[in-house]
Amino acid sequence: MPSAHPLRIHLIFKTHLDVGFTELAEDVKRRYFTSFFPQAMETARQLRERGGPERFIWTTGSWILSEYLAQASASERVQIEQAIAQGDLVWHGLPFTLHSELLDGSLFEYGLSLFQALDQRFGKTTLAAKMTDVPGHTRGIVPLLAQAKIQFLHIGVNAASTNPDVPCLFTWRTSSGQDLMVLYQPGSYGDLMEVPDLPLALAFAHTQDNIGPQTSEQVLAAFEQLRAQHPDAEIFASTLDAFTQELLPFKDQLPVVSGELGDTWIHGVGSDPLKVAQFRTLSRLRRQWISEGRLSTTDERYQGMSGALLLVPEHTWGLDEKTYLDDYTRYTPAQLQAMRQEERCQFFESSWQEQRGYIQAAVQALGSSAEGEEARLALADLQAVRPDLTNYQRIEDPTALLETPHFVLGFNQHGAISHLQQRSNERIWTSHDHELAAFGYELFSHHEYERFWEQYVVNKEATFEWSFKDFTKPGIEQAVDHYRHWQPTLLGLYQQRSANASHILLELSMPDESWQKYGAPHYVTVELRLPDAEPALQMTLQWFEKQANRLPEALWYSFHPQVYTEGIWQLHKLGSWISPFEVISRGNRTLHAVDEMGVRYSDLQGRFDLELLDSALVAPGRPSLLDFADQKPQMGQGFHLNLFNNVWGTNFPMWYEEDARLRFVLRFEL
Repeated sequence: MPSAHPLRIHLIFKTHLDVGFTELAEDVKRRYFTSFFPQAMETARQLRERGGPERFIWTTGSWILSEYLAQASASERVQIEQAIAQGDLVWHGLPFTLHSELLDGSLFEYGLSLFQALDQRFGKTTLAAKMTDVPGHTRGIVPLLAQAKIQFLHIGVNAASTNPDVPCLFTWRTSSGQDLMVLYQPGSYGDLMEVPDLPLALAFAHTQDNIGPQTSEQVLAAFEQLRAQHPDAEIFASTLDAFTQELLPFKDQLPVVSGELGDTWIHGVGSDPLKVAQFRTLSRLRRQWISEGRLSTTDERYQGMSGALLLVPEHTWGLDEKTYLDDYTRYTPAQLQAMRQEERCQFFESSWQEQRGYIQAAVQALGSSAEGEEARLALADLQAVRPDLTNYQRIEDPTALLETPHFVLGFNQHGAISHLQQRSNERIWTSHDHELAAFGYELFSHHEYERFWEQYVVNKEATFEWSFKDFTKPGIEQAVDHYRHWQPTLLGLYQQRSANASHILLELSMPDESWQKYGAPHYVTVELRLPDAEPALQMTLQWFEKQANRLPEALWYSFHPQVYTEGIWQLHKLGSWISPFEVISRGNRTLHAVDEMGVRYSDLQGRFDLELLDSALVAPGRPSLLDFADQKPQMGQGFHLNLFNNVWGTNFPMWYEEDARLRFVLRFEL
């Protein structure tokens, strides 16, 4: 039934911030400070003086506006404060677009504190937030946003990316009852969306990546375009908060979604294992110091460290490949070695180092304090070092079963745990086809990308100019014509006893072709510490002599325990336990970023937890990249840790050549 009231269209003016991508991150910030913010204030002034009904209100995330205020001169700050007082510059409740699964809850809350500080400073009440580009997020953000009194989230999605099967407007609710309203806009950073059965709409005049605010002429054109489409509507420049206030009375009429969306771009964070390990290490120390009272939220060191770390999960990880490299003929290690001598390629690579600089900035913020020294030592401990065999004894029969106070265990020819019996209850967690801690390397071909292109990418014709290069690897068919997978060979098995633990060391070697011709590491070591005090396996995996390879590849560490069908699986994401079975159709059912509490399995006979200290990505069911099959995982096939991959294009690192040291803890309970 048509409404008796005219349609009210809230028109939001916004630019999508990439902290990088279009140019180096520092240059992006400089452009905002010297051009975009002054232009926004000038556009608002011109339209106000013009005197018509059209106004300009520029919405940004809280981070870039906070940074602008911090670096402004006294006279500039007066102008900014006046623009805020007049309503020309406004902020929303998130710092910028995040890969939200990569954070811990404490750091996410720090990101929210930026809008809260602006609210307090300027006497505002922020109700709404926005994420742009990234197709989805974990449900773990809901309680954190709700706690911060954010009541509305707009998610505007990359035009080529599949969107989860959710209504355009819904209430996202956790099992504990915390919720917020979500407007999910597929295929667009933001467009016109009318609220069903209400004379209310939200529209965006959204400039693209780091393009900047509109001129007054462009603002007038945006109004005219909307008036032509909706001649009887009331159209006005607005804010996300104002729209939220109008929508809020009708919240109970919205459909409720309780499932997990996930992030179908999250595989990108697997492209820099060292940065992720460093990020998790510093995040862990930060939480510890806050808990112990050694780091206060009023401390400048807290602000500096937190601000630097927050930039790591920001969704931009370097320069745009198709703009700054734009080479689709050189993929093999030999070809890449030559290309890396070119200035263009070196500049492209420098953007990844700039992004790693956030880690060093976080440490530098701690200065010469005890915490600063502790952070430096913890980061140094992430460097891969060949194990010292001095006190180890070689086990001549690698098929022999080894006994420790809590386990009987054995290994196969690939170095995986092929036998694991828990002595307290005699439960056997493995069998001949259920192995744990299996290392593997895979190489992808154009066939896998063709499948992924058909499964995942939408609006193919309209976006082809950029999406084909972003989502595939054009030209790799000249270098590799089919999918390959390799496992290591066990070279040596060693054991020793210390005062309170048993230690087992495995030396592994990858097949010659995998590391000589492609990008597998040559050597892999696994050190197991089995403490007497508890039934646990403390694992340290290291790899050595990996050459840079631009061909798409992945490293996996797989766990395929013998479990019961009725057992319960959970993943710990951003402080919340989430079942891999509750991911909504066309959300990310194949890969998750978990926090350090990692993966849990439980049944009536026992439980185990796998803690991930240094890596984040877990594939439930099977090791799955470039296969968007949209099926719930078969957990009888185990779970698989993605230690590295370079399958994404866009702005993630495209190759990796460093040694690595990654730690995991597998704990068992009755």
